[in-house]
Amino acid sequence: MKSQAVLLLLAILGATSVQAADTDRELARQLALQQKSLLPLVSNPQYQSPLPELLKKAPTRLKRQATDANQAAIARQGLDGEVKQLMQLRLANPEQAAALQQGVEPLVAYVPSGDEKSWSAIEAFDSAGNPVYLDVDKAPARPVLVVEADPVKAKNAGLQVMRKAFAAADMQANPQSKAASSTAPLKTSILKKIRLKDDQEPWLLGAAEVYAVVAGVNPSRDEPVVDIVDMPYLDYDNTDYTPNQILVYWDRYRWGAVDIVMMEQDDNVNYKELADLLIEALKLGFTAGGVPEGLPFLDLGGRIVKALPDSWMTNDDDYLDTFYTLEQDQSYYQYPGAAGNAVIDLEPKEIAPTRP
Repeated sequence: MKSQAVLLLLAILGATSVQAADTDRELARQLALQQKSLLPLVSNPQYQSPLPELLKKAPTRLKRQATDANQAAIARQGLDGEVKQLMQLRLANPEQAAALQQGVEPLVAYVPSGDEKSWSAIEAFDSAGNPVYLDVDKAPARPVLVVEADPVKAKNAGLQVMRKAFAAADMQANPQSKAASSTAPLKTSILKKIRLKDDQEPWLLGAAEVYAVVAGVNPSRDEPVVDIVDMPYLDYDNTDYTPNQILVYWDRYRWGAVDIVMMEQDDNVNYKELADLLIEALKLGFTAGGVPEGLPFLDLGGRIVKALPDSWMTNDDDYLDTFYTLEQDQSYYQYPGAAGNAVIDLEPKEIAPTRP
Protein backbone atom coordinates (compact mmCIF):
# COMPACT_ATOMS: atom_id res chain seq x y z
CA MET A 1 0.00 0.00 0.00
CA LYS A 2 1.39 3.38 -0.99
CA SER A 3 2.13 5.97 1.73
CA GLN A 4 0.43 9.36 1.84
CA ALA A 5 3.66 10.96 0.63
CA VAL A 6 3.71 8.77 -2.47
CA LEU A 7 0.04 9.43 -3.23
CA LEU A 8 0.62 13.17 -2.81
CA LEU A 9 3.58 13.05 -5.17
CA LEU A 10 1.54 11.14 -7.76
CA ALA A 11 -1.18 13.80 -7.61
CA ILE A 12 1.34 16.62 -7.86
CA LEU A 13 3.11 15.04 -10.81
CA GLY A 14 -0.12 14.50 -12.71
CA ALA A 15 -1.41 18.03 -12.13
CA THR A 16 1.87 19.83 -12.80
CA SER A 17 2.54 17.80 -15.95
CA VAL A 18 -0.72 18.96 -17.54
CA GLN A 19 -0.31 22.56 -16.36
CA ALA A 20 3.26 22.70 -17.67
CA ALA A 21 2.24 21.38 -21.08
CA ASP A 22 -0.54 23.97 -21.34
CA THR A 23 1.82 26.82 -20.45
CA ASP A 24 4.59 25.62 -22.76
CA ARG A 25 2.13 24.94 -25.59
CA GLU A 26 0.99 28.55 -25.73
CA LEU A 27 4.57 29.77 -25.39
CA ALA A 28 5.62 27.54 -28.31
CA ARG A 29 2.79 28.92 -30.45
CA GLN A 30 3.75 32.51 -29.68
CA LEU A 31 7.42 31.82 -30.42
CA ALA A 32 6.44 30.32 -33.77
CA LEU A 33 4.53 33.51 -34.59
CA GLN A 34 7.66 35.55 -33.83
CA GLN A 35 10.14 33.78 -36.15
CA LYS A 36 12.43 36.83 -36.35
CA SER A 37 13.05 36.60 -32.60
CA LEU A 38 14.58 33.15 -33.13
CA LEU A 39 17.21 34.14 -35.71
CA PRO A 40 20.09 34.38 -33.14
CA LEU A 41 19.68 30.64 -32.55
CA VAL A 42 20.73 29.92 -36.13
CA SER A 43 24.16 31.48 -35.58
CA ASN A 44 24.67 29.68 -32.26
CA PRO A 45 26.97 26.65 -32.82
CA GLN A 46 25.22 24.78 -30.00
CA TYR A 47 21.77 25.46 -31.51
CA GLN A 48 20.32 26.17 -28.12
CA SER A 49 19.88 29.34 -26.13
CA PRO A 50 18.21 30.61 -22.93
CA LEU A 51 14.95 32.34 -23.83
CA PRO A 52 15.89 35.76 -22.40
CA GLU A 53 18.84 35.98 -24.81
CA LEU A 54 16.60 35.23 -27.80
CA LEU A 55 13.81 37.56 -26.75
CA LYS A 56 15.69 40.79 -26.04
CA LYS A 57 13.87 42.54 -28.89
CA ALA A 58 10.66 40.51 -28.72
CA PRO A 59 7.26 42.02 -27.84
CA THR A 60 6.61 42.61 -24.16
CA ARG A 61 3.78 40.07 -24.13
CA LEU A 62 6.06 37.29 -25.36
CA LYS A 63 8.72 38.19 -22.79
CA ARG A 64 6.07 38.03 -20.08
CA GLN A 65 4.91 34.61 -21.25
CA ALA A 66 8.50 33.36 -21.22
CA THR A 67 8.98 34.70 -17.69
CA ASP A 68 5.77 33.03 -16.50
CA ALA A 69 6.80 29.71 -18.07
CA ASN A 70 10.23 30.00 -16.45
CA GLN A 71 8.81 30.60 -12.97
CA ALA A 72 6.34 27.74 -13.44
CA ALA A 73 9.18 25.37 -14.44
CA ILE A 74 11.26 26.35 -11.42
CA ALA A 75 8.32 25.91 -9.05
CA ARG A 76 7.11 22.55 -10.41
CA GLN A 77 10.63 21.09 -10.13
CA GLY A 78 11.11 22.39 -6.58
CA LEU A 79 14.10 24.53 -7.53
CA ASP A 80 13.13 27.84 -5.92
CA GLY A 81 16.27 29.57 -4.64
CA GLU A 82 18.58 27.24 -6.55
CA VAL A 83 18.28 28.57 -10.11
CA LYS A 84 16.87 31.74 -11.69
CA GLN A 85 16.65 30.82 -15.37
CA LEU A 86 15.60 27.46 -16.81
CA MET A 87 13.63 27.90 -20.04
CA GLN A 88 15.51 27.51 -23.28
CA LEU A 89 14.98 26.89 -26.98
CA ARG A 90 16.89 23.99 -28.54
CA LEU A 91 17.18 22.43 -31.98
CA ALA A 92 15.57 19.06 -31.34
CA ASN A 93 17.75 17.03 -33.69
CA PRO A 94 21.35 17.98 -34.66
CA GLU A 95 20.75 16.45 -38.10
CA GLN A 96 18.30 19.29 -38.80
CA ALA A 97 21.03 21.94 -38.48
CA ALA A 98 21.87 22.03 -42.21
CA ALA A 99 18.27 22.75 -43.17
CA LEU A 100 18.08 25.46 -40.51
CA GLN A 101 21.23 27.11 -41.88
CA GLN A 102 19.81 26.99 -45.40
CA GLY A 103 16.83 29.06 -44.29
CA VAL A 104 14.19 26.36 -43.97
CA GLU A 105 11.49 27.75 -41.71
CA PRO A 106 11.49 25.84 -38.41
CA LEU A 107 8.55 24.53 -36.46
CA VAL A 108 8.36 25.22 -32.73
CA ALA A 109 7.34 22.34 -30.44
CA TYR A 110 6.92 21.77 -26.72
CA VAL A 111 7.21 18.69 -24.49
CA PRO A 112 3.76 17.06 -24.14
CA SER A 113 2.45 15.98 -20.75
CA GLY A 114 2.43 12.42 -19.50
CA ASP A 115 4.48 9.30 -20.17
CA GLU A 116 6.06 9.59 -23.64
CA LYS A 117 5.11 5.98 -24.36
CA SER A 118 1.51 7.21 -24.44
CA TRP A 119 2.21 10.06 -26.87
CA SER A 120 0.31 9.65 -30.14
CA ALA A 121 2.00 12.64 -31.83
CA ILE A 122 4.21 15.64 -31.15
CA GLU A 123 2.48 18.96 -31.66
CA ALA A 124 4.45 21.83 -33.19
CA PHE A 125 3.51 25.20 -34.71
CA ASP A 126 4.41 26.94 -37.95
CA SER A 127 4.97 30.67 -38.42
CA ALA A 128 1.23 31.25 -38.84
CA GLY A 129 0.51 29.57 -35.48
CA ASN A 130 -1.04 26.53 -37.12
CA PRO A 131 -0.52 23.17 -35.38
CA VAL A 132 1.56 20.54 -37.20
CA TYR A 133 1.56 16.99 -35.83
CA LEU A 134 4.81 15.05 -36.02
CA ASP A 135 5.73 11.38 -35.66
CA VAL A 136 6.84 10.51 -32.11
CA ASP A 137 9.60 8.09 -33.13
CA LYS A 138 10.95 9.55 -36.38
CA ALA A 139 12.39 13.06 -36.53
CA PRO A 140 11.26 15.13 -39.53
CA ALA A 141 13.72 16.60 -42.01
CA ARG A 142 12.27 20.04 -41.34
CA PRO A 143 13.97 21.79 -38.38
CA VAL A 144 12.09 21.64 -35.09
CA LEU A 145 12.87 23.92 -32.18
CA VAL A 146 11.67 22.73 -28.78
CA VAL A 147 10.89 25.05 -25.88
CA GLU A 148 11.74 23.35 -22.60
CA ALA A 149 13.30 23.65 -19.17
CA ASP A 150 17.06 23.20 -19.62
CA PRO A 151 17.57 19.60 -18.41
CA VAL A 152 21.23 20.12 -17.49
CA LYS A 153 20.53 23.16 -15.33
CA ALA A 154 17.49 21.47 -13.82
CA LYS A 155 19.38 18.31 -12.91
CA ASN A 156 22.35 20.17 -11.42
CA ALA A 157 20.09 22.33 -9.29
CA GLY A 158 17.86 19.37 -8.43
CA LEU A 159 20.74 17.23 -7.21
CA GLN A 160 21.83 20.13 -5.01
CA VAL A 161 18.31 20.28 -3.55
CA MET A 162 18.41 16.55 -2.84
CA ARG A 163 21.84 16.70 -1.23
CA LYS A 164 20.69 19.50 1.07
CA ALA A 165 17.59 17.50 2.03
CA PHE A 166 19.66 14.39 2.79
CA ALA A 167 22.10 16.49 4.84
CA ALA A 168 19.22 18.03 6.82
CA ALA A 169 17.91 14.50 7.49
CA ASP A 170 21.43 13.46 8.59
CA MET A 171 21.62 11.00 5.70
CA GLN A 172 24.27 12.64 3.52
CA ALA A 173 27.18 10.33 2.75
CA ASN A 174 30.42 11.97 3.87
CA PRO A 175 33.92 10.61 4.41
CA GLN A 176 34.70 9.64 7.98
CA SER A 177 36.57 12.41 9.78
CA LYS A 178 39.63 10.24 10.30
CA ALA A 179 39.96 9.58 6.57
CA ALA A 180 41.69 12.88 5.84
CA SER A 181 44.58 12.17 8.20
CA SER A 182 44.71 8.42 7.74
CA THR A 183 47.66 6.77 6.04
CA ALA A 184 45.44 3.90 4.91
CA PRO A 185 44.46 3.88 1.21
CA LEU A 186 41.02 5.08 0.19
CA LYS A 187 38.89 2.14 -0.93
CA THR A 188 36.62 2.82 -3.89
CA SER A 189 34.82 1.12 -6.76
CA ILE A 190 35.43 2.56 -10.23
CA LEU A 191 32.83 2.52 -12.99
CA LYS A 192 34.93 1.43 -15.96
CA LYS A 193 32.13 0.97 -18.49
CA ILE A 194 28.39 1.40 -18.71
CA ARG A 195 25.80 0.86 -21.43
CA LEU A 196 22.08 1.57 -21.43
CA LYS A 197 19.65 -0.55 -23.40
CA ASP A 198 18.09 1.07 -26.46
CA ASP A 199 14.63 2.08 -25.24
CA GLN A 200 13.64 4.04 -28.39
CA GLU A 201 12.96 7.34 -26.66
CA PRO A 202 11.33 10.10 -28.69
CA TRP A 203 13.75 12.29 -30.66
CA LEU A 204 12.19 15.40 -29.09
CA LEU A 205 13.77 14.83 -25.69
CA GLY A 206 17.43 14.89 -26.76
CA ALA A 207 20.25 13.55 -24.59
CA ALA A 208 19.64 11.89 -21.22
CA GLU A 209 20.62 13.42 -17.89
CA VAL A 210 21.40 10.51 -15.57
CA TYR A 211 22.36 10.28 -11.90
CA ALA A 212 22.76 7.47 -9.40
CA VAL A 213 21.48 7.16 -5.83
CA VAL A 214 24.01 5.13 -3.81
CA ALA A 215 22.38 3.88 -0.58
CA GLY A 216 23.92 2.03 2.34
CA VAL A 217 24.11 1.97 6.13
CA ASN A 218 26.01 4.57 8.13
CA PRO A 219 29.34 3.18 9.38
CA SER A 220 28.91 4.62 12.89
CA ARG A 221 25.17 4.30 13.62
CA ASP A 222 22.08 2.40 12.52
CA GLU A 223 20.80 4.88 9.96
CA PRO A 224 20.62 4.94 6.16
CA VAL A 225 23.14 7.04 4.30
CA VAL A 226 22.97 8.26 0.71
CA ASP A 227 25.33 9.61 -1.92
CA ILE A 228 24.14 11.24 -5.16
CA VAL A 229 26.50 10.63 -8.09
CA ASP A 230 26.07 12.69 -11.26
CA MET A 231 26.69 10.88 -14.57
CA PRO A 232 26.73 13.79 -17.05
CA TYR A 233 28.45 11.82 -19.83
CA LEU A 234 25.68 9.22 -20.13
CA ASP A 235 23.80 10.89 -22.98
CA TYR A 236 22.41 8.14 -25.21
CA ASP A 237 21.20 4.57 -25.14
CA ASN A 238 22.89 1.72 -26.99
CA THR A 239 26.31 3.35 -26.55
CA ASP A 240 29.33 2.24 -24.50
CA TYR A 241 30.74 4.84 -22.11
CA THR A 242 34.05 4.39 -20.28
CA PRO A 243 34.02 7.13 -17.60
CA ASN A 244 36.56 5.69 -15.12
CA GLN A 245 34.39 7.37 -12.48
CA ILE A 246 34.42 6.68 -8.74
CA LEU A 247 30.95 5.33 -8.02
CA VAL A 248 31.36 4.23 -4.40
CA TYR A 249 33.56 5.50 -1.54
CA TRP A 250 33.50 2.52 0.77
CA ASP A 251 34.49 4.32 3.99
CA ARG A 252 31.03 5.91 3.89
CA TYR A 253 29.16 2.60 4.32
CA ARG A 254 28.96 -0.25 6.79
CA TRP A 255 29.11 -3.94 5.85
CA GLY A 256 30.92 -3.26 2.56
CA ALA A 257 27.68 -3.29 0.58
CA VAL A 258 25.49 -0.74 -1.19
CA ASP A 259 22.47 -0.62 -3.46
CA ILE A 260 22.52 1.71 -6.46
CA VAL A 261 19.42 3.10 -8.17
CA MET A 262 19.94 4.87 -11.51
CA MET A 263 17.50 7.59 -12.50
CA GLU A 264 17.12 10.23 -15.18
CA GLN A 265 16.16 13.87 -14.84
CA ASP A 266 12.54 14.45 -15.78
CA ASP A 267 10.88 17.80 -16.50
CA ASN A 268 7.95 17.00 -14.23
CA VAL A 269 9.87 15.79 -11.17
CA ASN A 270 9.76 17.99 -8.08
CA TYR A 271 13.17 17.41 -6.48
CA LYS A 272 12.06 18.51 -3.02
CA GLU A 273 9.19 16.03 -3.11
CA LEU A 274 11.45 13.31 -4.50
CA ALA A 275 14.02 13.83 -1.73
CA ASP A 276 11.30 13.62 0.93
CA LEU A 277 9.99 10.44 -0.69
CA LEU A 278 13.43 8.80 -0.68
CA ILE A 279 14.11 9.86 2.92
CA GLU A 280 10.83 8.30 4.06
CA ALA A 281 11.47 5.10 2.10
CA LEU A 282 15.03 4.65 3.33
CA LYS A 283 14.30 5.32 6.98
CA LEU A 284 11.43 2.85 6.98
CA GLY A 285 12.40 -0.18 9.02
CA PHE A 286 15.19 1.43 11.02
CA THR A 287 13.90 1.12 14.58
CA ALA A 288 14.85 3.14 17.64
CA GLY A 289 16.67 0.11 18.93
CA GLY A 290 18.95 -0.08 15.94
CA VAL A 291 19.66 -2.76 13.36
CA PRO A 292 21.44 -5.83 14.77
CA GLU A 293 24.79 -6.56 13.16
CA GLY A 294 23.68 -10.11 12.47
CA LEU A 295 21.00 -9.06 9.99
CA PRO A 296 21.80 -9.38 6.29
CA PHE A 297 22.27 -6.17 4.34
CA LEU A 298 19.07 -4.14 4.25
CA ASP A 299 17.21 -3.91 0.94
CA LEU A 300 17.56 -0.13 0.58
CA GLY A 301 17.43 -0.17 -3.21
CA GLY A 302 14.24 -2.20 -3.09
CA ARG A 303 12.68 0.33 -0.73
CA ILE A 304 13.47 3.15 -3.15
CA VAL A 305 12.03 1.28 -6.12
CA LYS A 306 8.85 0.29 -4.25
CA ALA A 307 8.32 3.86 -3.08
CA LEU A 308 8.56 5.42 -6.54
CA PRO A 309 5.29 6.20 -8.36
CA ASP A 310 4.08 3.27 -10.46
CA SER A 311 4.28 5.32 -13.67
CA TRP A 312 8.03 5.71 -13.21
CA MET A 313 8.52 1.97 -13.41
CA THR A 314 7.23 1.92 -17.00
CA ASN A 315 9.00 5.09 -18.10
CA ASP A 316 12.76 4.80 -18.58
CA ASP A 317 13.07 8.58 -18.39
CA ASP A 318 12.44 8.42 -14.64
CA TYR A 319 13.71 5.08 -13.33
CA LEU A 320 16.47 3.33 -15.26
CA ASP A 321 17.77 0.39 -13.23
CA THR A 322 18.89 -0.95 -9.84
CA PHE A 323 22.04 -2.78 -8.78
CA TYR A 324 21.47 -4.65 -5.52
CA THR A 325 24.11 -5.50 -2.91
CA LEU A 326 27.25 -4.41 -4.72
CA GLU A 327 30.17 -5.42 -2.51
CA GLN A 328 33.47 -3.88 -1.60
CA ASP A 329 36.59 -5.44 -3.19
CA GLN A 330 34.47 -7.25 -5.80
CA SER A 331 34.80 -6.91 -9.58
CA TYR A 332 31.74 -6.92 -11.82
CA TYR A 333 32.04 -7.39 -15.59
CA GLN A 334 29.16 -7.12 -18.06
CA TYR A 335 26.97 -7.05 -14.98
CA PRO A 336 23.27 -6.32 -15.69
CA GLY A 337 20.99 -4.38 -13.42
CA ALA A 338 17.83 -5.91 -12.03
CA ALA A 339 15.66 -4.20 -14.66
CA GLY A 340 17.93 -5.30 -17.51
CA ASN A 341 18.33 -1.73 -18.77
CA ALA A 342 21.93 -1.05 -17.73
CA VAL A 343 25.13 -3.15 -17.92
CA ILE A 344 28.26 -2.11 -16.03
CA ASP A 345 31.90 -2.97 -15.48
CA LEU A 346 32.83 -2.06 -11.89
CA GLU A 347 36.30 -2.59 -10.38
CA PRO A 348 37.70 -2.05 -6.88
CA LYS A 349 40.49 0.49 -6.59
CA GLU A 350 42.59 1.62 -3.63
CA ILE A 351 43.87 5.19 -3.82
CA ALA A 352 46.96 5.85 -1.76
CA PRO A 353 47.06 9.09 0.24
CA THR A 354 49.40 11.78 -1.01
CA ARG A 355 52.59 12.30 0.96
CA PRO A 356 53.06 15.68 2.67
